[in-house]
Amino acid sequence: MTRRLFPVLVLAAAAAALPAHAETVKVGRASIELPQGTWKALASSDGQDAVDGNGTGGILPTETRSFAFISGGRVMAILYVDSSKSGGIPVNWLNSCTGNQTVHALNLTKDPNALECIRASIPLKAELYLKRAMPEVLSRMESQGLAVPPAMQAIGVTVGSSGGTSMHVNLLVVPGFLGLQGEEASSLPASVKPGQIVWARQLAAAVKGSVYSISGNMTLPPVAFAAPLVTSSTSQ
Repeated sequence: MTRRLFPVLVLAAAAAALPAHAETVKVGRASIELPQGTWKALASSDGQDAVDGNGTGGILPTETRSFAFISGGRVMAILYVDSSKSGGIPVNWLNSCTGNQTVHALNLTKDPNALECIRASIPLKAELYLKRAMPEVLSRMESQGLAVPPAMQAIGVTVGSSGGTSMHVNLLVVPGFLGLQGEEASSLPASVKPGQIVWARQLAAAVKGSVYSISGNMTLPPVAFAAPLVTSSTSQ
């Protein structure tokens, strides 16, 4: 298919006012536990991926869903998930994990037929990005009266298995997104924080666990920002 810490943190998974259990959403064959906080459903659609089925070709039915994370009355993140509905088609994935001047890419596998890729962008003009890459998400935000932040960064993970299961997760976050503590040896653009890549690696492990499992279950890593914000209960 071609296709370190700051003094003040707000953790989407650590506020006493939040419910005891996080929200779990179904996307294709995947069941995804969201970090606690206010998540609002945006767009959803069915689709399909044309793949190389060991030279014979094939079609993978997919489902796409998106959600907005609201904190302090502002959109702080947009989650976009595209997941296969089933597997069963042997697939030789085209490993096209490449970056450019605005996107840092990290290939997590040496297998030429596997697909395990992390990408993290520099801050982008959010409305323009959504208009080009996710117009249905932009439309739903406008219809729900949700203001698009001026700039957001895209942190994405794509995993595909030889058994024909796959998932792409893209989290758009305001530049104050911290990620997780940890060291990252890779050379990064100045605007991409090491903690963001550490977070992306944890996300990649969760996505891979889902793609290669029968249940499809996974838990999204917690999200943290550098500003003191008020979070509220999970809503769907």
